[in-house]
Amino acid sequence: YRPGPMDSIPKYVDFKHHPEHIIYDTPLLEPLLKATYGVLIYQEQVMQICQKIGGFSLGQSDIVRRAMGKKNVDEMARQKQLFIYGGTGDKGVKIPGALSNGVSEAIATKLFDEMAGFAKYAFNKSHAAAYAVLAYQTAYLKRYYEPEFFCSILNNRIDKIEELSKYLTYLKSKEIAVYPPDVNKSKSFFSCENGGLRFGLAGLKNVGIAVANDIIRERDAHGEFKSFEDFIERATPLNINKRLVESLILAGAFDSFNVNRRTLMQVHAEFMDRVSAANKKKSDVQISLFGTLLPEDEGLKLEYPVVSEFSSKEKLMFEKTVLGIYLSGHPLADFADKLKGFSFNTDALNYFEEDENGNKLYTEFKDGDRVSMGGIITEVKRLSTKKGATMAFVKVEDVYGAIEVIVFPNAFDKCRAVLNDEETVVVTGRVQLKEGVAQILAEDIKPLSIEEEIVEQKSVEMLGIIIPDGSPFTTDDVMDVLESYPGDIRAIIAKDGKKYDTKTFVRKCDGLKSELKNLVGEKGVVFFKKNV
Repeated sequence: YRPGPMDSIPKYVDFKHHPEHIIYDTPLLEPLLKATYGVLIYQEQVMQICQKIGGFSLGQSDIVRRAMGKKNVDEMARQKQLFIYGGTGDKGVKIPGALSNGVSEAIATKLFDEMAGFAKYAFNKSHAAAYAVLAYQTAYLKRYYEPEFFCSILNNRIDKIEELSKYLTYLKSKEIAVYPPDVNKSKSFFSCENGGLRFGLAGLKNVGIAVANDIIRERDAHGEFKSFEDFIERATPLNINKRLVESLILAGAFDSFNVNRRTLMQVHAEFMDRVSAANKKKSDVQISLFGTLLPEDEGLKLEYPVVSEFSSKEKLMFEKTVLGIYLSGHPLADFADKLKGFSFNTDALNYFEEDENGNKLYTEFKDGDRVSMGGIITEVKRLSTKKGATMAFVKVEDVYGAIEVIVFPNAFDKCRAVLNDEETVVVTGRVQLKEGVAQILAEDIKPLSIEEEIVEQKSVEMLGIIIPDGSPFTTDDVMDVLESYPGDIRAIIAKDGKKYDTKTFVRKCDGLKSELKNLVGEKGVVFFKKNV
């Protein structure tokens, strides 16, 4: 049950308007579920129902709770029999059962089955309340302090580049600025800046927290780095290495010095060797009784060769290597409009429930669905079958994430030419769910080009919500639901013979359908195709 506006929350569930909850329409249950509007929320409510409806003792009720939580099928069947028909419980205690308390067999059966399904994910009241408070606080911070909220999340995962990639991709999708690392602006960890986030130096591959802290301390103590040469000379005593400097270069941390990245990649190794040698010579002079002074800055002048910058594609690929994401752009940016035309993208992998074994049950697609997606190949692993044929495991990435594509020999032969790293492609095939992990079994993989016409989609899907005459619910109630399920399907509302474009886009999933049907009924929720 979804309450209406706060000033009109009912004191109890109006079952006439919500016949799907008719199993609770009994005087025995009203006081037990009144506080939660007719919905099971706490484990204690299961125990109270067992006591009130089935006539269980407190101890017997707790046995039911534990059996439900542990998914003990045999014990659940025995307790169900006792709950409905009564009998002799543990320690010889007589149990009257629901029938003896005037509850019909059909209602008692459905009630127990609902309790069993609910109990798989239920908490006790104190635990649920604590979670609710934490969820509310988290939602509040995300809503009103979004940059600071995600800054904390990223810093909690600073050494997990795949985790950073997931959240940074989300931030970019929400148009929250993510500024590149900069040796004069970045801190060791992520920091908030101008309503966005500045990449922390410790978030780069090959840059540890300890070295990042040393660099920041040097900058704070002696001022900002004036040039690339100044950075190398001052940071060399901090035991920086060439791999660290390469990561900083490829991530754009020296871009503010107006020397392109390819140039710095050509000169940094030799210059670091010269600085190290000069520092060693200075040290030797200091400890030698008869040594002569080393002329200041001898051999430390850096002349830059004139070379062109990396191509946009190369820069992005290097950024992905050291940062985990494409920061200054995306290789698929030119294909943004075309990508919307495909039936699948990896954002769908974020919407799932879990079964009792912890396997993911995706809500946006199901096993066997035929799909198409556009993306870029980031990894190809070829191998031979027992019969000597060639197949491949291909990692395909779009703007939301990545998915594994399996190319069996029958498909490999016709698409082998495009199975290369950094190739932009269109994949068609069927979804396979294997132990809760989604893969695509490829039927074909073709190049994706700017000029290519996507012929698959000739219409767009839309959602229509019809608010019936006399309904107690308003368009605001419907909008509250729609805004909870952002996606790419446009929603319109029909009320009093008029249609309203909500200018809101939603995703098609069971949660959205269920909440809308609670408001407008089964026939009031219609997904339809519109030609474009």
